[in-house]
Amino acid sequence: MGRLNITLGIFFLCLKLFSIHADDSCDKSTCPGPIAYYKSLGCLPVRKNPEDCCAYKYNCAEVESRPLDKCHVNNNSYNLGERLRDEDANPCDVGCTCIMSHTGDFAKFNCAIVDCFHGPAKPGCYRRNRPDRCCPGEEVCPDNPEDRATCVVDGKTYKEGEYFKDPSDPNKNCICQAGYEGKNVEPFCRAPRHPYCQPDFRHRGDVINNCAPVYYSNQSPQTSCSVFSRCQNNNDTIITNPDNSSQKDNDMICKFGTLVMHYGDEIKQATDYSSVCVKCVCEVGPVPTCQRLPDNECDVTNHSPF
Repeated sequence: MGRLNITLGIFFLCLKLFSIHADDSCDKSTCPGPIAYYKSLGCLPVRKNPEDCCAYKYNCAEVESRPLDKCHVNNNSYNLGERLRDEDANPCDVGCTCIMSHTGDFAKFNCAIVDCFHGPAKPGCYRRNRPDRCCPGEEVCPDNPEDRATCVVDGKTYKEGEYFKDPSDPNKNCICQAGYEGKNVEPFCRAPRHPYCQPDFRHRGDVINNCAPVYYSNQSPQTSCSVFSRCQNNNDTIITNPDNSSQKDNDMICKFGTLVMHYGDEIKQATDYSSVCVKCVCEVGPVPTCQRLPDNECDVTNHSPF
């Protein structure tokens, strides 16, 4: 019996390692669904088989279980009236405080509106940017262009003040500055303290009300931040996919407001202004994938009155 237990233990260990290897090596940019949304929200992928590259649904139970009378970021909870701590804040999270929503049924972060408007730098000048600042820095006009510092990153040369990507960590915000020696660490690079497009940080009500993230036609729901949310209105109905009419799997659904969609179902378009030319399909639950159609496929002026 002892040898059997050891053998089974080795088997499951190998299966787990294979699953991790498959998960790391597969190209998730080809998987369906709003993957970037799920990742930013903290939902966990669920695969039918350990070796599958793509998840068939995501588990968002931990997100749904968070207390409504507290704000949440990075697995940290904030009481009403608490200010966002530096270790949880990105550069543009200015004056963020946990407050109760105007509806009085959930807490959310309320942050100051930051206006970074500035004109273009004068010819021969540049702005001294830094990754820990929200807005561009002061204008610098060197007497000799040769005095402007440069940074060589992955074979490409950048000038002081210019943004660049860390090849090993694309999420980092990096800016060329004097003294750069090829190490993508602070003060040259800074990783976000929380995902920039974290859905429930500034728009928690959309998550609680089962609104769906919407992407432009040229965006990738797998890697991009959504541009706005599509929330349920009184005119919304579900267009049932006829291929699913004989097989309704309760494990393969999407929630949209109070409506329940099965895989392949769509939400009727043009029921309000936010839904004109927006196609929403249940692909990978529990959130439908919503994307604006290209202009050559949909005329935004051609819709019935709401």
